[in-house]
Amino acid sequence: MTQATISPPNVSRRAVLTGLAAASLSACADPSAISWSTRSMTETDPLSRFRLLANASSKQWSRHLHPLEAKTGISALALSGGGEDGAFGAGALAGWTASGNRPEFDMVTGISTGALIAPFAFLGPAQDDALRRIFTQYDAKDIMQLRVFKAPLGDAIYDTTPLAGLIKDFTPPAVLRAIAARHAAGGRLFVVTSDLDRSRAVVWNMGEIAQSGQYDLFRALLRASAALPGLFSPVTLTYKIGDTTYTETHLDGGVHMQFLAIPQFAYTSKHHKLPEGSLYLLINNTLEPAPTKVSRSALAISQHALTTSVRANALAEVNATRLFARANRIDLSVASVDPDSGVIYDPSDRFSSAYMNALFQNGFARGIGGTLWTS
Repeated sequence: MTQATISPPNVSRRAVLTGLAAASLSACADPSAISWSTRSMTETDPLSRFRLLANASSKQWSRHLHPLEAKTGISALALSGGGEDGAFGAGALAGWTASGNRPEFDMVTGISTGALIAPFAFLGPAQDDALRRIFTQYDAKDIMQLRVFKAPLGDAIYDTTPLAGLIKDFTPPAVLRAIAARHAAGGRLFVVTSDLDRSRAVVWNMGEIAQSGQYDLFRALLRASAALPGLFSPVTLTYKIGDTTYTETHLDGGVHMQFLAIPQFAYTSKHHKLPEGSLYLLINNTLEPAPTKVSRSALAISQHALTTSVRANALAEVNATRLFARANRIDLSVASVDPDSGVIYDPSDRFSSAYMNALFQNGFARGIGGTLWTS
């Protein structure tokens, strides 16, 4: 079991008196070695400083969005999931920088592969080279290891210990301190995971986590958000409330949503208005895929059906965001992988370096050429 103990978050005197102080927080790969309980949904969350449910109220969101709510003309970037197609988003950001038109983002959100991109996008163009290296210099062997004997009865086909090492290498203390500084200055960085046991989407305030010095938690959440169900190992978090140790198992935020652009409360609240500004959706996927011949095997059909479902959900979310943006005077721009890019994907060769390099270059060319965004 790989476990990292994290210092407890600061808690109020009232929380201590009511026995809800978080005594410890850990990230580990094997929950079977821990004595644990599942916290009731009705119990107070001792980690609320760091997170909230995706369907939280406007009041709960306000605690995490402040001081963004007081600003006008904010610039926000939402990065979607997409596995190895994250190379497109990384290249697009680098090309956008080279064009001279890339803004500084007040808020960045990421899910799955978008979560891996988000911290670097949040810090700005100085981190473009880190993104280039992540998505062009590494391949499957640097991300995952096949569980030859454990796969049939285990929690995933692949172990992502290599990915955990890669995340740690690219998020040294200096990078996390820079994220904490941007958070202190008013920027906001959010990553989404799926809580497996509660079937809820959880939004994590990554700047607050970095500012509190919870570096292991920060890295564990990036790994969890990118944990494709069944393919990659989920990540288990442990913490204490009083004398009881609790665990939560988190995996790919894409189980619930393809990107986080508009908080759910805003779609149903008639009296809460989000700040006007610019919103960029960077979709690491193809919204309108070209026809493809699918092998008539059960595995091929099920995989293609899942891919189709993900793309359909992403398109539905994009369309809903378009409607909301028009109604609320938000300037929306959308970018996605061009089905006519000429970059051929081989589903039997996941995280191919050749594929990711080609897709990175495609994103870069569109970013620098001014053909990246549509309204």
